[in-house]
Amino acid sequence: MPTKKELIWSFQLHGMHLRGDAASYLSELLEPLPREEHKKWVEAVVDAMYKIPLASNEITREAIHKAAQEVGNEENDELDNILEVIDIYKIPRLIYNEARGKFTLESTVAHNLHGQAADKTALFMNRYSMIYSRTSNHELFRQQAMTRKDPSVTYSLTKVVSLVGTSQQIKVLVLGLLTKLVEGKYHLEDDTGNVEVDLTNAHFKDGLFTVNSILLVEGWFDNNVLHAEAIGMPPPEPAKVSRERMGLNNENYFGGSRRKSVKATERLMQLEQNPEAMFVVLSDVWLDVIEVMEKLQVMFTGYANFPPVAFILCGNFFSKRRVSKQMSEVRKAFGALGSLIAGFPNLVENTKFIFVPGPTDLGPSGIFPRPPILQYATELLRKAVPSACFATNPCRLVYCTQEIVILREDMVARMCRNCVHFPQDGDVPAHVGKTMVNQGHLAPLSLFAMPVYWALDHCLMLHPTPDVIIVADKDSFTTSYNEANIFSPGSFVSSDFSFKVYYPATRQVEESQIREEER
Repeated sequence: MPTKKELIWSFQLHGMHLRGDAASYLSELLEPLPREEHKKWVEAVVDAMYKIPLASNEITREAIHKAAQEVGNEENDELDNILEVIDIYKIPRLIYNEARGKFTLESTVAHNLHGQAADKTALFMNRYSMIYSRTSNHELFRQQAMTRKDPSVTYSLTKVVSLVGTSQQIKVLVLGLLTKLVEGKYHLEDDTGNVEVDLTNAHFKDGLFTVNSILLVEGWFDNNVLHAEAIGMPPPEPAKVSRERMGLNNENYFGGSRRKSVKATERLMQLEQNPEAMFVVLSDVWLDVIEVMEKLQVMFTGYANFPPVAFILCGNFFSKRRVSKQMSEVRKAFGALGSLIAGFPNLVENTKFIFVPGPTDLGPSGIFPRPPILQYATELLRKAVPSACFATNPCRLVYCTQEIVILREDMVARMCRNCVHFPQDGDVPAHVGKTMVNQGHLAPLSLFAMPVYWALDHCLMLHPTPDVIIVADKDSFTTSYNEANIFSPGSFVSSDFSFKVYYPATRQVEESQIREEER
């Protein structure tokens, strides 16, 4: 246990004077706690002091008591709310300031949905600066030339501006955004300019290389053209390394109501080890198809005695696109689902039902992020199932210490249609997962291929890499990359009523199916 002098010194580092009686009281509070938690608890009390109105920098026994209560309340809130669905307006914007060499968090509450012209520029600049920071910090680019096996091989990144006016042929490695500024020609852009790039003889590494993705291009610069020899994705960075580099003192960068990141909470880590906890994920749950409703009843019956943490039901929720004139049909269908779920009180009481809209579900636009399903359409379901939550697309979940991102979109087909080179090995879903993680973004496509609200592009960012990425595609797949599980449950209808089950304790993904004999 820290001595009184050590406690007083800890507060002095923050410009506070801890009185002797206050130090004695704090020592009494620390005594029942495990020794390894003392330092962390003292830091939490110091942080809580900033929330308490103080007349001076002198810390009294009463102030310690109030701060200790504040810390205790925060811990209880964290334990009471082990699963949180995060709204897009509760996702902070993470920005890398290249001039200062550090990350900052910016609240998004005041941002206009449609944004300004400057937001479009900031969208690409933020993507590029974050990937440039991650790439330049990679060991291949930090390694000194004399320590390499072949000192003649350089791995330094070249900015486009340094190529302007170069008359001789030189070999370069450029990190830039692949664009089409002129019909029939590709260009590579960074924060200093753009250069034409010739992809004719390029060798492509793993991944789906789409227009508006950020790539590493190695080749020869000659006559104002970069002749690509090898093209690859920016290297990934383990999430733990990203969090250490961010230097945000365990601040909540992922979003939600918590003030601190869940990664620093040991008690949540213990709760996470529950082997019975699971998430059941479905996509294309067509509520207007009788057989789908019958299969859902069979599934709910099977889980009634073993309630999951959550059912994640992704759209589309109808076999055909519905328009506003058919609102009564939509409302009736969701009401029927609510009545079905209400017939399983154990699930209603212990399981959260999370609904993520699909591409053809009724809504104001096809621009991402998409808003939740209209409140009027889901009113009857919400009355029958209080635990129902209607999320945006994409959305984020926090379960204990695990960070989960959900996107409902047919990304495999969309990215394949817009790639400049198709991979030869045929494992397309694995390439999609690698591309998303390496790009640090759910949709590394042009704004024409996948429109995004400029001011909300940060809601699609994947930096640091989350623990789970659910891409609810029409095709089923499971892969892993950079310590992240990436999977799609596939279409519930077209895959013979198959779905995926995720177990947080083991971080395993299993495929399940409602068989005919279970009817």
